[in-house]
Amino acid sequence: MAAPPSKKKGVLDPIIALLRWIWDRLERTILLALKIVFPSRFISPLGFLGMLTLIVFIILGVTGALLLFHYTPVFGDCSNATVTPAACNQAYQSVQSINNQVNWGFLIRNIHYTASNAMVLLAVMHMFYQYFAGRYKLRYEMLWVTGIILGVITIIEAYTGYDLIFNIRGQLAINIGQTLTYYSPVIGANLSQIIFGFSFNDLAIRFYAFHVFIIPIIMLAVMSVHLPKNLVLDIPVASAITGIILIMGGLFPVEVGVEYIPNLPTQITFPEWYFTSLYAFIRTKGLPPFIAGAIIPTIFVLIFLVAPFFDRGKKIAMLDRPFWVALGVAALGQIAIVTVWGFRAANPFQALTNESQLVIDPTLFGASLLLATALAYGFVYAFVRWRKAKLDALRAAKKPLPYRRVQPYLLNRSEVYSLLGGLLLLQAFLDFSIFRAFVDSLQNYALLEIGMVFVAFAATVHIYRVSSQAK
Repeated sequence: MAAPPSKKKGVLDPIIALLRWIWDRLERTILLALKIVFPSRFISPLGFLGMLTLIVFIILGVTGALLLFHYTPVFGDCSNATVTPAACNQAYQSVQSINNQVNWGFLIRNIHYTASNAMVLLAVMHMFYQYFAGRYKLRYEMLWVTGIILGVITIIEAYTGYDLIFNIRGQLAINIGQTLTYYSPVIGANLSQIIFGFSFNDLAIRFYAFHVFIIPIIMLAVMSVHLPKNLVLDIPVASAITGIILIMGGLFPVEVGVEYIPNLPTQITFPEWYFTSLYAFIRTKGLPPFIAGAIIPTIFVLIFLVAPFFDRGKKIAMLDRPFWVALGVAALGQIAIVTVWGFRAANPFQALTNESQLVIDPTLFGASLLLATALAYGFVYAFVRWRKAKLDALRAAKKPLPYRRVQPYLLNRSEVYSLLGGLLLLQAFLDFSIFRAFVDSLQNYALLEIGMVFVAFAATVHIYRVSSQAK
């Protein structure tokens, strides 16, 4: 009797066995406690802006770790006549060296800077989308509260980051932060010494520790409570966001700025865009610094922090929540006004060119915020009344309510092959262009083209999954 034929092992069998072994052991870790969904079709990224924010956070962690190898958190004694400016502000000199001399330093620093702006923007978009959608009504109050806290910590993390450059822009932010802390009631002076230290060198070391260790640890701890069990990771969208960050870094490369040297006059400068609203309040005449820079932003945060505990209605649709929707619209309008005004002179229609234009008239400033609030509530309630009247008329006429259904688009085989072939040719062209850009020391063009590679990859994967649905 012939023996049964032995099953021939394939080349990939050992690899498959290893992956299966790893997957089985991962069941005992926290990783598989999170359910990560990879969509088989395109879905709106608005629903998973939080996941995109997390991806950008990872990009910041990787690029920040690479920058640490060359950054020097030292600010010497500039009052000593024997100390040169370069030896005094070593932190600034190290950033300049990263930008101009370290291999790949320009790319890594631009990715890190642009990603920090993207994370703040995505976090704000995520918060307002969840707010307008009323997601906190679905027993997500804990996620909402931790999300607000995480947003505030994200702003603080960004603040400590760009202060570490020690240019005049960072010094403006340091002066504002130190003033606000010092004028805090009861413990202001002691709190200022704890955070900012007794010298520039103390400040450099402490902000370095805050930015690279203390605040990220706090963020990870809050994320452990904030992240839901079900996560959506759309590879094409994540790749496109990464590509956009790189493209923006290539199109608008960040400058090192003007070095800050104590005892020398500085020029007019502005904080980052997410702090210009605070800058506008501080410049308002008659407002004490602590009220302008701490109390007013805290009130704004607290209003949204406690919103789920007052918006207790069971209905989620925006038409059924006009008061809370109008509050969100008013907040967006006020944020836009004060953010733009932070870049402008006392007259918002004039550019800020000298210190005499810094002080903002409180009457005009307050009136603009009240007007934005009134317009927001008036517009939202008028829209709700018009929309409900239209729906009631349709019901009375016994007509079907309008329902917009997005029809899936499918491509035939030849269209798919044509698009994929064109994208592959684009990838090859970009790879060659990236090589030439590095050879010619055109680093911003290289960064731009690397970003385009990520976007092209996103388009390729998306077209592939669309074509798979057609089969």
